[in-house]
Amino acid sequence: MFRRLALGCGRVAAMAALILASVAAAAPRPGRDAARRAAKAHPTASVPLRELEPAGTAKFSASGPGVVEMGVQCDANGNVYMNSAPNVQLAIEDAREGAGEPLTRLSPTSGDTVEFPYGSFHGYARHYARGFYVGPRGDVYALVEACRQAGCRAPHFPGDVIVKYNDDGTVDSVIKLKLPAGVHILAFRFAAFLDGNFLVTGSVLGGPPHYLISKPFTGIFDRGGGYVGPLVLPNDVTPPKQMPPPMPFKNGKPLHPIHSNGAARPPVLKPGTLWLEDVQKSLMVGALDGTIYLMRATSPMRLYTISSTGTVLGERLVTPPKPGLRPAQASLTEQGMLFVQFQSSPTPEAPEPHSVFAQVDPQTGKLLEAYSVPSSAGIPACMDEQNELLFLRSSKSGRLEVAKYVAQ
Repeated sequence: MFRRLALGCGRVAAMAALILASVAAAAPRPGRDAARRAAKAHPTASVPLRELEPAGTAKFSASGPGVVEMGVQCDANGNVYMNSAPNVQLAIEDAREGAGEPLTRLSPTSGDTVEFPYGSFHGYARHYARGFYVGPRGDVYALVEACRQAGCRAPHFPGDVIVKYNDDGTVDSVIKLKLPAGVHILAFRFAAFLDGNFLVTGSVLGGPPHYLISKPFTGIFDRGGGYVGPLVLPNDVTPPKQMPPPMPFKNGKPLHPIHSNGAARPPVLKPGTLWLEDVQKSLMVGALDGTIYLMRATSPMRLYTISSTGTVLGERLVTPPKPGLRPAQASLTEQGMLFVQFQSSPTPEAPEPHSVFAQVDPQTGKLLEAYSVPSSAGIPACMDEQNELLFLRSSKSGRLEVAKYVAQ
């Protein structure tokens, strides 16, 4: 049901949704009446969609992108970062076994590639790659759920570690996030400030034995993984006052464990937990001034500017360029604007998701330009220094290429 559920808790279910829509946001969509009411309440931004035309390709010796497992990110120089499996079956196997394909940096200007492998971690029996973050200057980090025991079952909860890489793909350091005693979270997104602190958002697991998703979590960690404290976002999503009933048990064991035989299983979502979608699909982009933009996937989208000390410097509403679209991925342009991919959710009437790109001014939340994405362009990536829109795809010979498009 969810595109990017934390990979140690629901990774298989999330990967299935990701595979079906490549990098699509496979979220439930309201009925037609509800969609009309939402569109009326939040009208789309008055920015005309510009059509795109091909402007060349950058070719690589690697194989085509196959199935992109954890989305695409870019730095401010137009380098593209992604990890992909050759086919659907291997992607599902990666999700089940906790193996992640190496993250790869693609340089469309030089044609060079650099791999950032997840590797193994001393003292942990298993690990699950959850996601990665690329700073505007090209600093690369990975979020990994590491389990000290092979089964990774409660009460032996997994730990969250952040891997920091050198520019050549080697590991610089492994940082374990340290939460207060008795606190357990599912980390959905993270970002690194330029001073080394981290911003993490996800959900708190509450209620003995910590199987219930209870409320959103957003917090600051220092460069050593120490917990600095929580971050309160104004007008953030909140769980309902009436919480779902407790997780059912049988013979003293939960019927829906977070992990079973080493494979991740999703928590059971019950009425009143749909707020979780907005948290799961949050996006984070680092700015060149050291702040981080956190985007809640609400309708309209809420855009927060956050400092490394945990101060919320600004809050903006961003209205999508077309009804029914939600943010799917984002990056920073060379001019300091946000380049956001908005995407529809698949429905029986329209099983293929529809994407629209837009440039957003993070200081005002206004859409500056919007672009209609050709269905044959490939997997959306970002905008480069020449204002070319980049897409990943396979060439006729099966090799990886980055297709470039420009607005007409």
